[in-house]
Amino acid sequence: MGSVSAAPAPAVAAARSPARNQRGQKTTEPPARVLELRLLPTAAAAWAAAFCAVRLAPETGLLLAAAAAAGSIAALALAARRRAGGAALLRGAAVPMAAAALVCAGAAGALTERSSGPVSGLIAGERSISADFRAVSDARPAAADRFTGQSRYLVDAVAETAAADGKRFGTSAPILVVGGEEYAAIRWGDRFSSAGTLQKLQPGDRNLALMRAATDPDIHPGGGWYGATAQLRDDFVQAAAHRGVSVDGLLAGMVLGDRSTLDPDLSQSMKATGLTHLTAVSGANCSYLLAFIFLAARAARLPRAAAVLLALAGLAAFVLLVRPDPSVLRAAVMGGLGTLAVLSGRGRLPVALLFLSITVLLFIDPWLCTSYAFILSVCATLGLVLLGPHLLRVLSRRLPLWFAAALTVPVAAQLFCAPVLVLLQPQLPVYSVPANLVAAPVVPGVTITGMLAVAVVGLAPAAAGIPLAVAAAGAWWVAGTARAFESVPGALAPWPAGGPGAVLMGTAAAGAAGGILYLSRRNRHHGDLPRRQGPSLPWFRHRNVNRRNVNRWNANRWTVAGAVIVLVLPAGTVLVLRGAGEGPAVPVKEWVLAACDVGQGDGLAVRTGPGSAVVVDAGGEPEDMDNCLDRLGVQSIDLLVITHAHLDHYGGTAGVLSGRSVREIGYSTASSTLPPELEEALSGSSAPRTRLSEGMTGTAGMVRWEVLWPPETASGRATPGAGEDDENNASAVLLLTVAAADPGRPPLTVLLTGDAQTDAAAAVLASHPVLQAGVDVLKVAHHGARNGGDGWLRAAHPSLALISVGADNDYGHPAPQIVQGLESAGAAVARTDELGTVLVARRQDALQVSGLPP
Repeated sequence: MGSVSAAPAPAVAAARSPARNQRGQKTTEPPARVLELRLLPTAAAAWAAAFCAVRLAPETGLLLAAAAAAGSIAALALAARRRAGGAALLRGAAVPMAAAALVCAGAAGALTERSSGPVSGLIAGERSISADFRAVSDARPAAADRFTGQSRYLVDAVAETAAADGKRFGTSAPILVVGGEEYAAIRWGDRFSSAGTLQKLQPGDRNLALMRAATDPDIHPGGGWYGATAQLRDDFVQAAAHRGVSVDGLLAGMVLGDRSTLDPDLSQSMKATGLTHLTAVSGANCSYLLAFIFLAARAARLPRAAAVLLALAGLAAFVLLVRPDPSVLRAAVMGGLGTLAVLSGRGRLPVALLFLSITVLLFIDPWLCTSYAFILSVCATLGLVLLGPHLLRVLSRRLPLWFAAALTVPVAAQLFCAPVLVLLQPQLPVYSVPANLVAAPVVPGVTITGMLAVAVVGLAPAAAGIPLAVAAAGAWWVAGTARAFESVPGALAPWPAGGPGAVLMGTAAAGAAGGILYLSRRNRHHGDLPRRQGPSLPWFRHRNVNRRNVNRWNANRWTVAGAVIVLVLPAGTVLVLRGAGEGPAVPVKEWVLAACDVGQGDGLAVRTGPGSAVVVDAGGEPEDMDNCLDRLGVQSIDLLVITHAHLDHYGGTAGVLSGRSVREIGYSTASSTLPPELEEALSGSSAPRTRLSEGMTGTAGMVRWEVLWPPETASGRATPGAGEDDENNASAVLLLTVAAADPGRPPLTVLLTGDAQTDAAAAVLASHPVLQAGVDVLKVAHHGARNGGDGWLRAAHPSLALISVGADNDYGHPAPQIVQGLESAGAAVARTDELGTVLVARRQDALQVSGLPP
């Protein structure tokens, strides 16, 4: 098998002659592979060093760098005294250690610069500052504020000067700024001033802190290439919208990587069909542009060196225009190294170039090691250059070569990326491969004509109509493909979330890859691939073969069977799991609400989507809540609410946070501060915190919530109701509305009351007459204690009453008169001391209640 070409520069490969035997005849035995794996340990060492160094103090990082450098020098010194075999091994070990030393030293130096000065203490103390920032990203939309419903935007920025406690100082701290609609206009390179409260982020995050802006920004547009590229991007988006060819914002995403105007429904369709990578610029776009410029230059009879330099200049301009996203940086670096390899006469060594580019990029920016975009880009390229040729060999024995090559690209990339993708979204896009096959032919045209349109828009806007229309036609085709495949039943299949899901997918992908390699090696005994004369395919290069051998190949039915297994193995695994039940933990297929068995306490989950939920209170022990959420399959928490600061409601917070992502935290308390134990538990999450007060609303998935209590004073602190136990009466009371899966059915309403007592209940009911219309589910206040009263029951008329209470507790909860009142009113009563964890599901117009089996 010949050398495998890399993605960034498919048209600049050096041609290779087919292998010949001693008589000068073409042979069918593949020549030796030229895949260079010697740089694999170097890339792995650089990645491991970056992963550790960005999480350590700068001093520790420098010590690691010194140790790695000393080890490298020692290995080289020993190699000078050894014979050939041992010396080669020592020299091979010296290079990875040297790379690790460089990465650690670079990361330590960057961390020192970022955290120097007073800013570190201000971040640790979560103090308020005012600062002058330089934006290092465009403003990007975030989820709307979950309590006010207002739009929010995120801006990665570097604080250049800041002020706190009346003192101004210089700094280089990277800050993630979260602001409202006024921040939407910020572009890369703009300078702006703002003020807000700092919140420390986890070690290893690219930004040191998050700042929730409390003021509108004073924006000063950037100059130089920042301003020029921002203006070009805006002009292109406006021109496409003016001519009606924006294709719901997809055109800007495919050409410029600008997803700010992408229609949410279309974005979801792209995710459901595995086409999300087309909504942003990636390495493939760099490949198409580099190839186009190089071929155009050669067609104009420019020398090879001049054509290469022109292509590299065009690639640099493209990267600046679309912003140096991690995958774009990876592709740009590999493209540059590839052209140098061609000019030096070494040909193309794609795997070696990939490993070298990883090492170089991690030295420049160690924080790329945790970027999912960078990781997916590397995985996709590895799949294409390592597995792609073998898969092409297997498929081409039973399929036309052009179709086998087209099928190979998405399958090889998908197999290597799948374990990472299920970590981000625990679902399997069943039709990803056919959707990519249908969409792929138009992507190069969208890239090239789109970039021509960008140039024409900047120079002569009136003449941009034709290239815009051509590019839009391709984007329209992609959008139609996504929507068509999403509409097919079973487009998204559930997959186990978290680490187990990634391991399962990795095992399935490894099995598929092993099958491909086995079949490929078997095929080598029957001759090489059938190839047409002419240029190599974009991703793979094989030598030409004697076609007279084709007719002598033996038919092998296992080749076809193996190819089918390769394509359906991941989806088949899902179907097996589904056939055994809807997930390993939950017997109810579509649970809506769960009251976890946490003993004498509260811990509830309201499902917002596959693997995600709103969690209200956390019980008293971390293990109880962690186990409950694991069995429910909850890996992502859209909102964690601590209704009040009593241990039986917040003691299990650490269990809620264990191994799960949390997007937002809301709390209520009668005190001005949270208990130290709760503060310590919440420090394990970087999610922003909000003190809840009456009137706040938000949505997540199919759930909408409204805070009914407590009210808010001018200082922004909750005012507890009158009564002996102020903390109980400071409980956050929430009304949740859960949309039905069938749009024709009414939503499910759930009233969560915390430990609010009779006086707080009376105030809530008096100020919210909407509750008189009734609710479907009531979480009985204060575990059914007498001081919770029966006001909730008389006003809300629930169909189902949930009581979260410990068995044989010392408090006499629930009070017999409370239970009798519920039953007399016709409400079904479900108790955690009798059922364990209570699951609630909808069955048409009825509620189904069951206990979660142990």
